[in-house]
Amino acid sequence: MSVSTDNTIILTRKIKTSYNFYSICCMSPSYMVVSAHDDLCPARIISVHGVESEFDHVVFPKKSFKIDECKCTYVQSKNTLVLSDKYAHTVYFYDTVEGRSRAVTNKIIQQPRGACVGPGDTVMVCSVKKNSIVHMNVNGDILGTYPVDMECPNTICVSKDGTRLAMSNSIKGAEKLHVYIISTAMS
Repeated sequence: MSVSTDNTIILTRKIKTSYNFYSICCMSPSYMVVSAHDDLCPARIISVHGVESEFDHVVFPKKSFKIDECKCTYVQSKNTLVLSDKYAHTVYFYDTVEGRSRAVTNKIIQQPRGACVGPGDTVMVCSVKKNSIVHMNVNGDILGTYPVDMECPNTICVSKDGTRLAMSNSIKGAEKLHVYIISTAMS
């Protein structure tokens, strides 16, 4: 899709898929990373032409996620796939070249959901039960937490220029969309 200067969303391409996908992020100009549900492979690569493939050097947990249980993002410059596991209260970091992985659990990560690439190739993850954002580096080290004025933050993204952060929640009847300015102290 593309967005025009008057904020009109225009469909540029429709891609048929073989699997059930829930979240999507850019991997490169030609590829996207998607989180799959009801499948033992929770994240896949899909090209803009619809070619689906798996990560060669990544070993995922042996479990199938339901539609609302995991989301992913990809830090292109660090070849790092990030996968949130809602009910294990865990964020997984996978080095897609070397095949190394790290599972991060912490009391501040409670039902992690949406994840995105943040300033300086860091990662921002929604912590649903803590009503906060957890800021991490690609090694899984926690850099900080930021409380947000919404219940159940669910989806997060950072603008291309790294100056704004948008997030939304998943509470029916109390839906919110917040846009924040990212200060230089954070980046």
